[in-house]
Amino acid sequence: MNDFKKYQSSKGRATPTLERSDTQDPEQNEDEEVDMIKSRIAEVKQDSLNSTRNALRQVRQTQETASNTMNKLGEQTSQLNRIDKTLEVANVQAGDSVDKTQKLRTLNRSIFSISIGNPFSSKKKKAAELEKAKQEHQKSVEESERLRQINYESQKRVQDAKRNPHAKAGYELSEAEQLDVQNDQLNRIQGKADDTSAKIAVSQHHLRKI
Repeated sequence: MNDFKKYQSSKGRATPTLERSDTQDPEQNEDEEVDMIKSRIAEVKQDSLNSTRNALRQVRQTQETASNTMNKLGEQTSQLNRIDKTLEVANVQAGDSVDKTQKLRTLNRSIFSISIGNPFSSKKKKAAELEKAKQEHQKSVEESERLRQINYESQKRVQDAKRNPHAKAGYELSEAEQLDVQNDQLNRIQGKADDTSAKIAVSQHHLRKI
């Protein structure tokens, strides 16, 4: 009988159960959030680093391209100056050839005609030839100085652009100036070539008449 009462008494009491918590520890949540933020910061830093490296690589490539272009333009300017100088010499020689062929024609005619020389006109002629020689010499000196100045300014533009490689506008301006100078040179060379060709044609014409 006593055992039965004990059984009934124990049956009436609530049996303890373990409740399952659906919420995590606040400290654990905070740690996870910190780790997530750190991970995101690391990703952003890496992306920023990659972008910076790419930008620097592009800047270096642009600078190298601009520098190479300036060097080539400088070399082209020097080459055009050499061509200009060579053509100037050829032009002078062609002019001399015209004068000499004219003298040959005069001498050739004098063989078949009797003429009395005028000493006064001979002196004037020699003076005119001397003056012409002086003018041609002065022109040659001025032309050499002009070409030297072009070379100097061309090299200066190249060096100035190299001293400030980060100034893209400086490169572009220097390149534009070099191209303008070269276009002027090409026009001048074309003019000299035409003049030289004309003088050669005149000289050949005189020779055929002798």
